[in-house]
Amino acid sequence: MKSIFKRGLLLLAFLLGLVFHLAAQSTQMTIHLNDGTERTYFMNESDRVYFEDNETLVVEIAVYGKDVRSDRFNLADIRKITCQETEGVSETTNASVFLSPNPTHDAFMLHNLNGKQSVNIYALDGRLVKSAEVSENQLIDISDLPIGLYLVKTESQTLKMIKL
Repeated sequence: MKSIFKRGLLLLAFLLGLVFHLAAQSTQMTIHLNDGTERTYFMNESDRVYFEDNETLVVEIAVYGKDVRSDRFNLADIRKITCQETEGVSETTNASVFLSPNPTHDAFMLHNLNGKQSVNIYALDGRLVKSAEVSENQLIDISDLPIGLYLVKTESQTLKMIKL
């Protein structure tokens, strides 16, 4: 169970790093610790979240554009991590595309697509792992992909998808 938890945090850290890099907006990340305390960071595209080893989560924040402040957390001390956008493009529109089920095991559907669209699925390291032309409510088979977090890019949005 501890190994699954660590892998989940690892995937979350990579996703956060990728999203910060791609989005060029500010995100509030809060690390909730087991002792009841919280550490909140306002992260921009130049900030990083990564694992130093299998036991330590590192948060690097650029201070005044030059200096970097690093905080290290033992994974066993982290209860959860939450993220919230604080500026940038709103994610909600009148007809936002969404996917279900999420998390998923073998397949998912995209809803509110306008006609047939090209859909690309990316691994967290930026590799394109699957591409398809789909219509609304058409199943997209991902049974060949390993367990993990993925970015699903439609013509109008980028969505997060979890494969269990």
